[in-house]
Amino acid sequence: MTIEELEAYFEGIDLPESVKLNEATIIVDLPKFIKSHIITVKAHGHIRAYQSFYDRLVQLKDILEAQHATPAAD
Repeated sequence: MTIEELEAYFEGIDLPESVKLNEATIIVDLPKFIKSHIITVKAHGHIRAYQSFYDRLVQLKDILEAQHATPAAD
């Protein structure tokens, strides 16, 4: 998936208040997280040391898709 495809995905969805990315990371400002990570990947994505920024965006997308696929408990 390209960074442009990820950017389009995040522009087209409603974001929750916060997301637990993993056991050590809770994102509390998703718009800021997404914007900063997209900017970083576009500027430095060709450098292997910055791969984690792309990986976190993909991980966030997967989490959000899983949340939308799971019906909310009543």
